[in-house]
Parts: sequence; C-alpha cells; structure tokens
Amino acid sequence: MPKFHHSFKPSKEAPTQYIYTDGDTTAQLDFVSESCMRTAIYKNADSMLPTYSVNPENTVLPKPRHRLCTDGFSLFTPQTAKTADSMQFELPNGIKIVLHTENFLLQYYRNSTLLFSDRAPLAYNFEQEFGKETYHYITRSPKERIFGVGDKAGTLDKAGRAFRIETADAMGYNAAESDPLYKHIPFFICENEVGCYGIFYDTADTSYIDFGKEINNYYPPYKYFKTEDDCLVYYVFFGTKLSVLQQFTRLCGKQAFPPYYSFQYCASTMAYTDAPHAQEKMDAFLEKLRETDLSCGGFYLSSGYTSIGIQRCVFHWNREKFPDPQGFIQKFHENGIAIIPNIKPAFLESHPLYKTIAGNGWFVKNPDGTPFVTEFWDGLGSYLDFTNPEAFAFWKQQVTKTLLDYGIAATWNDNNEFDIRDCDAMASGFGNGTVAAHRIRPLLTYLMVCASYEAQTAKNPQLRPFLSTRSGNIAVRRLAQTWSGDNTTSFRDLRYCHYIGLTMSMSGLYFYGHDLGGFHGAMPSRDLLLRWLQHGIFEPRFTIHSWNADGSATMPWSYPDCIDTVRTLFAQRKQLLPYIYTCAYQAVEQEIPLNAPPFLYYDDDMLYRYPDEMMLGRDVLAAFVFDEGQTSANVYLPKGSDWYLGEQRYQGGQTLTLSLPPNAPMPYFIRGGCVLPTDEAPYGFHTEEELIFTVYPVENGTFESEFFTDDGISFGYLQNNCVHLKFTVACTENTVSVTCENTGNMSLVPRLRLCAGDSRTFTVKK
Repeated sequence: MPKFHHSFKPSKEAPTQYIYTDGDTTAQLDFVSESCMRTAIYKNADSMLPTYSVNPENTVLPKPRHRLCTDGFSLFTPQTAKTADSMQFELPNGIKIVLHTENFLLQYYRNSTLLFSDRAPLAYNFEQEFGKETYHYITRSPKERIFGVGDKAGTLDKAGRAFRIETADAMGYNAAESDPLYKHIPFFICENEVGCYGIFYDTADTSYIDFGKEINNYYPPYKYFKTEDDCLVYYVFFGTKLSVLQQFTRLCGKQAFPPYYSFQYCASTMAYTDAPHAQEKMDAFLEKLRETDLSCGGFYLSSGYTSIGIQRCVFHWNREKFPDPQGFIQKFHENGIAIIPNIKPAFLESHPLYKTIAGNGWFVKNPDGTPFVTEFWDGLGSYLDFTNPEAFAFWKQQVTKTLLDYGIAATWNDNNEFDIRDCDAMASGFGNGTVAAHRIRPLLTYLMVCASYEAQTAKNPQLRPFLSTRSGNIAVRRLAQTWSGDNTTSFRDLRYCHYIGLTMSMSGLYFYGHDLGGFHGAMPSRDLLLRWLQHGIFEPRFTIHSWNADGSATMPWSYPDCIDTVRTLFAQRKQLLPYIYTCAYQAVEQEIPLNAPPFLYYDDDMLYRYPDEMMLGRDVLAAFVFDEGQTSANVYLPKGSDWYLGEQRYQGGQTLTLSLPPNAPMPYFIRGGCVLPTDEAPYGFHTEEELIFTVYPVENGTFESEFFTDDGISFGYLQNNCVHLKFTVACTENTVSVTCENTGNMSLVPRLRLCAGDSRTFTVKK
C-alpha cells in the first residue's frame, strides 16, 4: 500500500452507518443522532479496548461497552448524495458532511460555508506516515476559540496551546501553567466565525492535543490529536456551545445527584488528622463551630486517620489518634455533619493487608505475576487491580467493613491517578486477557469509584451515595463530585482556579469546587482567604481544605478579627442554597451547568473580555476580585436580559463598576425573568429554613421559572416524592401576576414577593 495514498472503497452502506475499507484499515461512520456523527478508524475491532465513558442508556456500568456499540443511540438517517469519489450527508441543522474517499477526508459545512475539515492531503496515520502513534489532524481558524479538555491550567480559551491528556498527582501545581493535572477528558468545544462544533475522542490511552501551538510550513493552519491507542474513535457534535456540551454529557450519562449536605460548608484539613490526638482536634473543631455560630454539613477526613507511623494505610484506623471511631462519627452525625473519609487505591508494602492481597493476585502485576511496585505516599506500594472482579469485591468489602459499618455514608476517593507508566505492568483486563495497565489508567480510576459507589448503595440502598474523586475520565460524573486538586495559596492560583473550574464545567464535570484558601503553601493572608470564600459562595463545592507548610490549619476562624465577615459570607451561601439545590437538579435532569461563563448562554462578543465573571445557574451573575489590594471590579451585563442588583434594574449590554472590598458580602446580579428561591431564616450553627420566592419580572411579557426540593438524601425524587414548582409570570406595564403549579407529591405553599424597587401591582393566582 503506497504511503500518503489510500483509496477507500465502500463495504457497507446502511441507513445510519457507512463502512469503508482500504487494505486492512476500516473507516466507519455512524450517525448516532441528528446532530452527532461518530468516526472510527481501526484495523481490528475485536482488539479495541472498551469504553466506560459512552453511556447513552444512563446506567452505572459494572461492565465495559464496546467502542463501536450503538445501543442506546437515537440513530439518524441522513440525506445522501454520491459521486465517483465522494459521499455527502446532510443533517437537519444545516450541516453538510462531505466524505472524500481518497485518504478518507471529511469536510463539514454549515449553511454551505466550511466549518472545519480534516487536514489535506492526509489527516490520519494510516501507515505510520506520521510516526507510531495514532493521529487526527483538522483545520484551524485564526479566530477560533476553544474550551474544555478537563481541568486544564491557564485561561478559558485554549486556542494556540497544547496539552497532555493524562492524569498526574500534581500537588502544589501552578494553575496558570502546569500540565497535566488530574483529569483525562479529550473533549473540546470549538467556536469560529462560521459556528460551533465539539469533538470527543473516546480513548483511555495517554494522549496529546495541540490547538495550534505547532505550525508547519507544508500545511495550512491545523490542530491535532495524538494518542497511544491503536485505533481512533471520535464523536463530532454540531450546534451552539451549550447544545454541544449537552450532547456530550448526555452521551456520557447523567451526573450523579449529590445529597443536600454536600452543598453546605464542608470542612477539612490535613493538620487535624495528622495530629497525634486527632479525635481531640475534631472535638475542638465541633466546639469552635458552636462558639462562632457557624454551620457545617460535612467534614472531609484526611488520610492521617489511617496512619501507621508516617505512612498512610487505607482502611486502617489509627486507634491512638481515634480511640473511638464509631463514637466520633456518631457525635458528628448528631450535630448534622457527615464524615467523608479519604481512601486511596494503593497499598504500601508495609500495609497489614499487603501480603494477603498479593497472595490473592489482586494487584496490578509484573509479567512474572509478582505485584507491580511503584512510589506512593512515603514509600513503595502497589495499586489494586480493579479490573479483577475479586479485587473489585475486596475493595467493596473493605469500604463496608471499615467505614460504612461505622456509620459513614460517603467516600473521598483520592490519589487515584494510578501513576503507572511502566509498559510491563499488567491488569487483568476485561475478559479477553490481560492489558497493559498504563493504557487504562482512567478506567482503573473509574472502577475504583464504581466499587466505592456499589458498596455505598448496597449498604444504604435508600440513600443517594455521596462520593468525591480527584481523578478520572468523564465517566466519573455518573458517580461522584470532583475538585481541582492540590492547589496553591496565592492570588495567582485563585484567578486561574476560577478558569480551571469553569473549564471543568465546560467539560461536563458540573459538580466541582476548589480547596478554598489554597491547599499547599503558606497560610493564606486575610484578604486571600476572604477572596476565596467570596468566590466559593457561588460554586457547587464550598470547602476549605489545607496542608499548610507551617502545620497550621486554614479554618473560618483563622483570623479572629475577620470572623464577622466570614459569618456574613457563610450566611450568603446558606441563603442561596435553595437556589443552588434547584440548579443541581437542573444540572442532573437538563444538563445545565451550575457554573458557566456567561458566553455559554449569550451570543455577545463583549463577554469574552470579562473572563472573571461567572453564572450560577441561569439566573445569578457574579464577578470577582482576583488581585491583591484591588477593591472593585468591572462587570459587563450580557445583552438580552435585564439584571437586578438590590433595588436597581440594569439593562444588559453595559459595563458597571462594583465596589468589592474583601471584608464585605458579595453583591451579585439576578436575571430579570426568574423567580429566585432563598433561605431567609437567621444564620447559625443550627437553624431552620425559611423559604421565600422573589419574583424578578421583565418589563412586558410572560416567563416561566422552576423550583425543586426533596428530602435531600434519598432517591425518592425519582418517584416524584419531591416539590417541583413551576411558576408562570405575566408582566405588563402596571401588573405582575404569578401562577404556580406543584407537580411533585410533596406539598409546599410558596411565599412569594415582588423584588424591591418594583412598584407594579403584584398578584398571586391560586
């Protein structure tokens, strides 16, 4: 077969599938929906590693799925036209796809204008023309913007940059530059002067993506994806930025719905569990909450509770630090605080269970069958092989016996990047023989989280399990929340973690957060801690966590002279919780991110100049200060909506300057055309909820808004055991009228009010 010249011939033409071959290479097109096409380039379909990422049937997958499977897809039959050397496919959204069979080159047109295309004359590495890896080259527009790719450092727009798609334990990373971080998500959204599209490369292998950092005199501008995988399977989505993101997330399965307490302030620190008398430290924390009258929903229990000497030994309780684990857990639960314990997937050679696990063959192995040993947390250890069903069951058993049976109902799945790079390390595989472990690192992470999830649902089948995971691929969204990992205490990292968070959100990880204050480095300054808290109010995960260099713990009361400000910020968080919880439900059921840059929703180019703004749901807009010493921020209000701040209403399309001192509550804008639920009860250690619904009207017209709540912990909402209010608001020059319907089985009579400053006649229709 000549290099750079590959003539593909049709071997199958079906209504939704087209297959072409050239020698031993197969190229396959599947129209999985009316706005998404899958392309696969392979030599042997039977040798493909499976996928856990693609899950259109929305199930928790204990078993893998073949990457060419079409189960669960709606499938679509495009209109076609054929010539001697090309094939045209038309989709109903104005997209036309032209396939040139010479070198299998695809071109994508939107309303007859080229959106993007495979790079000519050769886009794929059919016969190692580009080296040993698998490649995909596509065109690049000089004006395009690119978003996504997981938890990547730097600004929101990734155009012109390049990234490794793999996972790393990146403790103390530089949020502006470090790469890779913790997630393996080869998905991006591209917007250019013609329109938007998204691409998801379905692989678990270590990969590399270049959005224009590389240039080559012999080609027009291009970008490319490279992977160590031996085949290429990718999905192309067409639509707006939001619809592309929603198509991708629906392809991968719904985000797990976390319990209500996970959105409250959740505490953590390495300092407490590393201390010799950790249980006393934890008791003192509880007393400090009472003293400062602060509420808390959960405590992420760092791995010091498992220590033997200086080493961390998962599933081992250090009884000198915690003489009575069950009593400690019960005490916190009685005060409304869930314990979320840290668990790690590797066992040090000194671990009391190491020999038992090794003897059963449950570790990732060397070719001779001995455990593969690598560096891990102050020693050498081995990773559990979660592709081995017996090892998977062992993990579930240990989670149950050492944690869940003690009264714990959540897990913090940490240090699960599976840092295995040795090509000789082998995992049991997926029923077809062993597989090199370095090729499936994110799958091992997913299976670890899946084992924890299954243990939790088996122990407490009536409860929605809460899990947090640091690493993973997009599949972990179906099981767990995540966070940005071991960030650094600096204003620089505050700014760039803002971008990392929004990048995760635009990659499909909607339930995320940061270690507020910064995890690694010096104790944050007063202003830095307060700026982090101001930012955290508006994110799904509201957690202070630290491992300060001087051994101190970053806590709400770290600066006693600021405690009143801290209480005010915590009270703002509590006030917004009913709205945040509604947004969480909408994220699960409607794939609307809790956080997003405003340009995800508004077609307004000015928004790209204001990257320090953030939407919470569709109705709240906040801007932040990320520079030390600065006390104000310029806020641009998106065109297409009116925006309320206090008693003032502002028309979209203008820039305002907001006073934002660090020692003050956070101002935020509310979109005209919504009914915002808030908790107006007094704030404190233990308080009740007082729901108030405030109507923010439009000048004229009708709009709808919704509110969701339930018991906060169970799956009962799936049987409609919830409150689901649907408001219809009619606005005229002189009147605002509201009707409300509750489609849920739980009763609630809403208390409604018109926003301050609006003098129209307000009525609520029964």
